[in-house]
Amino acid sequence: MNQKDRDRSLRGGGIIPASAVILGGGMGRRMGGNKLFLAAEGNLLFNRILSRLSPFFAETLIAVGPEDRDPLEKLLSGRGSKWPVKVTVDACKGRGPLEGLASSLEALGTDWAFLIGCDMLQVQEIVVRTMWTARKQDSDVICARLEGFLEPLHAFYSVSCLPAVGKALISGQRKLKSFYDWVNVTVVEENTLSHLPGYRRSFQDVNTPEELLRMMDHRLP
Repeated sequence: MNQKDRDRSLRGGGIIPASAVILGGGMGRRMGGNKLFLAAEGNLLFNRILSRLSPFFAETLIAVGPEDRDPLEKLLSGRGSKWPVKVTVDACKGRGPLEGLASSLEALGTDWAFLIGCDMLQVQEIVVRTMWTARKQDSDVICARLEGFLEPLHAFYSVSCLPAVGKALISGQRKLKSFYDWVNVTVVEENTLSHLPGYRRSFQDVNTPEELLRMMDHRLP
């Protein structure tokens, strides 16, 4: 990407030519159920993320397990949203977020996916755009590193990752980072993001009802 395109993207100009993928699988045991179907202040969690991401991505997908497809599609049919959503279903149940990534990459209408959890309610557009502008010609993954740790959920994945993802699944892997050694990972260091307002909130997820309450109640720290 040349400097002109980079500057335009960071200013919020135009649609990122990639797909937003919301990972909706998981049991959510500490939350009392699949977080995809939980609501806060009368609004389903996935609706909050859709409203944040869909306006600046080429398309939006939600990846779920087979048992969640019908209830999700029923909810989506009544949304009346101007942003269409495509539902992708894991080919095999119980293989974790790596299976969700695989099913999504196979269904993309673009060459890139921005993968995020359905409980990452405070994703920041400027953080996402900054990560997107870090891609290189040979990038397969664009991933941030915060406090020394890579953040695989809130990262970009190219369809070029599919062979490596498939190899990892065959070997019994479930974690997103399990195939990183086999692809070109472009790391966005924290000092590239630290000047952006709310950059840490963009990576924050919710694991318990108490955390959700704290996130929704801005009076709490």
